[in-house]
Parts: sequence; structure tokens; C-alpha cells
Amino acid sequence: MSLSHGANNNDKGALPHSFPMTDAPPIYSLLPVNVALLRHLSLNLPAMGLDLDSLLLREGYRADTLLEEQKDVPALVLEKLLGHCLDETGDELFGFHLGQRVKPEGFGVVGYIRQACQNLQNFILVCIRYEHLISGLGKTRLLQEPGRSLWCWSANTLNPTFQRHATEFMLAVLHSTKALLKPTDYPWLLEVQFEHDAPSTQGAREEIESYFGCRVRYNQNQNALALDPRALTHPFSSADPDLMHSLERHAQSLEAAQVDKGFYYVAYQTMKSLLLSKRASKQNLAQALGISSRHLHRQLAREHINYRTLHDQVLLTQAIDALSESNRTIEDIALALGYTESQSFIRWFKKQTGQTPSRYRESTLSQPR
Repeated sequence: MSLSHGANNNDKGALPHSFPMTDAPPIYSLLPVNVALLRHLSLNLPAMGLDLDSLLLREGYRADTLLEEQKDVPALVLEKLLGHCLDETGDELFGFHLGQRVKPEGFGVVGYIRQACQNLQNFILVCIRYEHLISGLGKTRLLQEPGRSLWCWSANTLNPTFQRHATEFMLAVLHSTKALLKPTDYPWLLEVQFEHDAPSTQGAREEIESYFGCRVRYNQNQNALALDPRALTHPFSSADPDLMHSLERHAQSLEAAQVDKGFYYVAYQTMKSLLLSKRASKQNLAQALGISSRHLHRQLAREHINYRTLHDQVLLTQAIDALSESNRTIEDIALALGYTESQSFIRWFKKQTGQTPSRYRESTLSQPR
């Protein structure tokens, strides 16, 4: 789940964070997926007329064994399972329908964190920060365009059928976040975009538009919920800073327990250290990772980002943390983040978020605690 402001919308083929640093293409079907998602399937498939046990047995898997293992399962299991579900139901919108049933808890600690976040922008940053704890199945980004913010998600898979259903599933899940927003006097969702073709029937197209409550466009450059920028800082009704702190500590403990954190995670943490020590540069990052600048470029391209995007996403996370959790002046924060004068930092922050640092801090502090 990276934050990418102004990234190339035509970037394709992002690679999973969990694969080693080589030039060989990954085997997408072996991506790790949190077993909690499979548990939710076991709860929701019966209502759709399907039995998880019998479907998995067709491929030689035992549901009880997979569900009892407190670890990830290969995405290959989900790919094969989807094929059987489509054969059984003939439902062109199977992933979309399933996404409306799955609860946030199916995404582990990230799902619980969503309930405690102060606003949508905080939650999107959490997705980006901890997405690797869910799976390597996809990547979240936040793109800024004039008059709107794009909350994007892309699937890491070479299976076009699975990609379509996974994308419709995920955007339906992301849309459920609307229930956490306090009432607004404006529509929070302006448009929905999908990279794939439109459904084959008019009824299916109308059903999707009815669910999202806005125009839905297909064959776009990204899969995204196009939001009113004001929705990013509109408060959540369930905000709980104390719970949020506890859940983040739990997420960090889960990170510490992971053996293979993958290239993106290591690059993110290394960039964070370089920024705090005011040594951030492409050359220093490559040196700290023990690779050449050219190899760094290739690895970041596989992560659907470039050096500037990685730099900005880490910088924005640090800036928001400092503005939300301290009484430091804007000038002090700018200097700590490597700016020689505060006006440059203010211009950069406004370009990323649509708000000045002071306005962002005011909107954060005005939220109930």
C-alpha cells in the first residue's frame, strides 16, 4: 500500500515488496496474503451460496489447515479460488460484491487502525506505511490533481481476471471508509476510475455507479477514488488518539517480527534515517543500501515509484507527524526536515496536501480527542 504525488500515471507492473533484490521477474501468484482475508472468505462465501471447504479441496487445499496457520498464504490460493467462484456463480461483479461484505478487521491491524485514525489522510498514510503487513498483493498511492485527490490502488498480478476482481473488491472496501466521516456539506467522492474495461451489461455498470454514488470511468490510467480534497482532513467520528498509538505500537512489533521486510520497506526506513540526519540524496541512499545508483533506479521503478517519490512520501509522513504530535514551530520543523528556510517547506507542503502546514495543524487540532 506507496504515496506518490505527481508520479507517472502510466507506470505499470509494480513488483511486490517481499521479493529479493534481483532483476528476475517475480512469480506473482506466490505473493503472500494475510490469512485473515481467507478467514473472512470463510464467513462471507456461504451468504453468496458457496462453500470454502469444498472449493479449496478441488485444488488439494484444506481450509482448516490454512485457517489455523497464523501466517500468510500464497496468493495462488486466492487466484484458484476465484476461478472456482466465478465458475459456480457466473457473477461478473463477484469481487465487487465480496468487497461490500468484508469487514475492516479482515485487514488485520491496519483495519483496526482505520477505526482510530483522525481523518482520511492519516488513514491513507497508515495504509502506505503498513501495507506490507497485509500482503504484497497491491500498492496504495495518493496523487494530487487540480481540484481533487486520487486515492489509488493497483494490484501486483499478471492474472487479468484476478486483477479486475481484486481491484473492484479493494475500491469497494476503500469506499466503505465513508461511514467513518462526520457528515459533510459536500460530496466526498467525485468520481471512480478503473483501468479495466467496463462490465459487459448495462445493469452491472449501473449497479457499480449506484454503490459509489458518482460517475464511474473505465480504461483509465489508474484505479482510484477521486476525492474532494477537503475530505482528506475531514474528521472521522471514531477518532481515538490513544487507541491509535497502541495499535501503531502493535503494528511496529509485527514489523519487527518479520524476517524478510522486502526492498521497499528497507528503502523507506533508510530514507527516513537519511532525512533525519540531513544526508538524503540518491547517491547516499544507494550507498546505504549497498547497491549502485543504477540498480537503485531499477528497484524503485519496480516499486512503481522513483527516488523523488520515495523522498517526498517519507518527507510528508515526517512532516505530518511533526505537525500533528508536537508544538514545534513551522520554522523548526522545516529546518529539521532539511529546508534552509521555511517558505520553501510551506510551498512544498501545500503542493502535496493542498493546505499550508499551519492550516493542516489547525484542522488536526480542531478535531475532537
